[in-house]
Amino acid sequence: MIHAWMTRRAGLAVFTLAAFGAWQTAGAVGTAANTTVSNQSTVSYSVGGVAQAPIPSSPTGNTTPGGGAPTTFVVDNRIDLTVAESSGGNTPVTPGQLNQVTGFTVTNTGNAAQGYQLTPTNLVGGALFGNTDSTDVANLRVFVDSNANGVYDAGVDTATAIDTLAADASVAVFIVSDIPGTATNGQFANVQLSARAAVAGTNGATLATETSGADTPGSVDIVFGDAARDATEVSADQYAVSSAALSVQKTSAVVDDPFNGTTNPKAIPGAHVEYAIAISNTGAAAATGLQINDPLPANTAFRTGGYNAGANDVSITVGAGPATFCIAEAGADSNADGCSRTATDLVVGAPALTTVAIGAGNAVTVRFQVTIN
Repeated sequence: MIHAWMTRRAGLAVFTLAAFGAWQTAGAVGTAANTTVSNQSTVSYSVGGVAQAPIPSSPTGNTTPGGGAPTTFVVDNRIDLTVAESSGGNTPVTPGQLNQVTGFTVTNTGNAAQGYQLTPTNLVGGALFGNTDSTDVANLRVFVDSNANGVYDAGVDTATAIDTLAADASVAVFIVSDIPGTATNGQFANVQLSARAAVAGTNGATLATETSGADTPGSVDIVFGDAARDATEVSADQYAVSSAALSVQKTSAVVDDPFNGTTNPKAIPGAHVEYAIAISNTGAAAATGLQINDPLPANTAFRTGGYNAGANDVSITVGAGPATFCIAEAGADSNADGCSRTATDLVVGAPALTTVAIGAGNAVTVRFQVTIN
């Protein structure tokens, strides 16, 4: 489930301080990395009551009036970032669906442009949105939103790492995966996006490393400023499987026999036996495109004209509703009612049988009869 997002304004401001020169700030954590901070002190003094020429400061020491040099250092690179699930809820999916998307936002909260290496993984266990992880998705891939529209566009969003992200800027990132056909209704698959800081312009290939030792005033040192001090942040999202959950029950009952008629009939040669196939759906989605294939049992023959005063061969009811009927002609379904039979099988499909909806009262029962040889 993906919502459009808006790139946050960089919010860079330039201003002048009389003593310190030009500064540039990034709204995330302050002054941009590699900014030079410079100032110079001046000492005024007198000798014997006579004012002497002021002496400016120097990093190496200065004794000459009007000489000296400013003392400077450069602002170091503080690496910091956030990764956040962007939809606020899970992504509903059905078994067998391909290229299903969950969305995240990666934000550079450091003070320099940064790249990021991106890694998608299946989580094992754990709860998200109040649901416990109970299955895994397949073929996990990660893509960056190249056109900044907040929606995954296959064939357009092809980058698998963030090459360069300005300080205080954000970008949408998508985990794309396939839902196994074996997933069942009510299962949840939690996935995680990991973003690891990399050198800008390397397409995530060269990971950033923290500077060790003392500060180097003339160089841009790197400091990991995220909570774990590892230049890595993660966030999780979830796929929620919604599917049909069918229960199929088949029973048989003797309708009549040549000696007892319909009074306490027995399963003897010449008797008619009715099969009832009851299909109910306790899942979260309707089951569509249903078709029943029923091999006719040995030692029996399909009974034609068993329903609707001898006019039809198969009876179909939904819940407590009225029965509908179809003709199971031998060979092709010539009247296109969805019922036909071969020498060995009965086939019941669309339009006679199409959908089993969820909820009580929507169970479908298909009935047909055979004669015992």
